[in-house]
Amino acid sequence: MKTAQELNSLALRTRRIWNEDAYSPIDIFAIVNGWKDKKITIVKYPLSPRISGMCTKENEDIVICINSTTSYGRQRFTLAHELYHVLYEENMQRVICDMNMNGDKSESEKEANQFASYLLMPYDALLEYELDKGKWDIEKVIDAEQFFQVSHQAMIHRLVSDGLISSDIANDYKAITVSTLAAKLGYGKELYFPTEKNRQYFTTGEYIRKVEKMAEKELISEGKREELLMDAYRADIVYDFDEEENLND
Repeated sequence: MKTAQELNSLALRTRRIWNEDAYSPIDIFAIVNGWKDKKITIVKYPLSPRISGMCTKENEDIVICINSTTSYGRQRFTLAHELYHVLYEENMQRVICDMNMNGDKSESEKEANQFASYLLMPYDALLEYELDKGKWDIEKVIDAEQFFQVSHQAMIHRLVSDGLISSDIANDYKAITVSTLAAKLGYGKELYFPTEKNRQYFTTGEYIRKVEKMAEKELISEGKREELLMDAYRADIVYDFDEEENLND
């Protein structure tokens, strides 16, 4: 099994590929959707409550499915987790990942969790945050998870793993209604809630680009283009409907 140092180094190398520094929060969905060097399709779908996500890889084509009924913070972590499987595990074809971040897990799942944590919160970045902000009280925990845009569970798990808080304190922090406290600290609640129901079926990335390129080159008919886009839950493209534009009318 890879060491924590090796996984942190791998996470930092991934950030460098993306031209991201080792300290700032990253918009991982935007980065992966725009990563033209890799043929990655992201599908948001309401999976079983026991499953956080899954991924498949066939030659160079990669599909990552994210459980859209989990919180936005957890979805970001899941994407980072699945990236480890598809980018850095040899002979990987299909992996299904459960929700539990603790307990008995395979080496592969443990490595993917740790890689995801370091990708979203590099070791030095979290250490610098601690030195800058001081003691890890609950307000600081929420500040950090909002800064790095990770779920409360992922933040607590990381702090315990790094020996920054005890398991007893972690249990106390898990017991709070985190969205309410975050709101009182001036933050929005979006990080702690799932995708809105009308957006829980949604596809982005390589699949959409391929469909549009085939249509542009007249390799498929307009009817087939629309069919393929509808299969990907992208009626907004088919009907040229932009929710934000309509809201601003």
